[in-house]
Amino acid sequence: MHRLGTAAAGVLLLAAGAASAQAPQAARGLPVAKIAAQTCAACHGPAGTSAGGQFPNLAGQNEAYLYKQLGQFKGGAGGKPLRSSEIMEPIARQLDDKQMRALARFYSRQLPGPGKATDPALVEAGRSVYWKGNPASGLPACVSCHRPNGEGIVPDFPRIAGQHPEYVAQQLNAWRSGARGGPGKLMSLLVPLMTQEEVSAVAQYVAQLK
Repeated sequence: MHRLGTAAAGVLLLAAGAASAQAPQAARGLPVAKIAAQTCAACHGPAGTSAGGQFPNLAGQNEAYLYKQLGQFKGGAGGKPLRSSEIMEPIARQLDDKQMRALARFYSRQLPGPGKATDPALVEAGRSVYWKGNPASGLPACVSCHRPNGEGIVPDFPRIAGQHPEYVAQQLNAWRSGARGGPGKLMSLLVPLMTQEEVSAVAQYVAQLK
């Protein structure tokens, strides 16, 4: 993963602050378009295509997966969120079930933007891991769950085609470290089998899938 410069870090902090500041409005019966524009766009862009690699593209993601992730950030009544994020947790807590479903539907219907590898030299190595895995370490091929074009399988395996390589690597590293997932989760079992080089290469490969 690339280290953020001072200016880039400042932009991320401003975006996060803007999103958090808008979070309470989501609980006031706002329609989905206004929630997306006033709360989500700060990090994910007006139509779900984020400008910064630290924030995921949401456009074209499968609806069931988006809804599930919002629920994990929100957590149950008084319960701990199943997925941790200082930005997303307070936002998700302000959304009711109807709003979460509407947001998931809204972003799933947006047109995905073109993805781009930021380190093309790693794409071929990433292709090999994605299609063949690594027999030496017991790592299965990514294509089994995320499909040939990175479209995923509804509802549990997300679309990863065209996703920012920085974000993909960030999430894979979270699965590796245990910061995301937990006992019995498929990715928690598989991603620790990946080397850091394989994480970086796969992230570059899926970024250029369409």
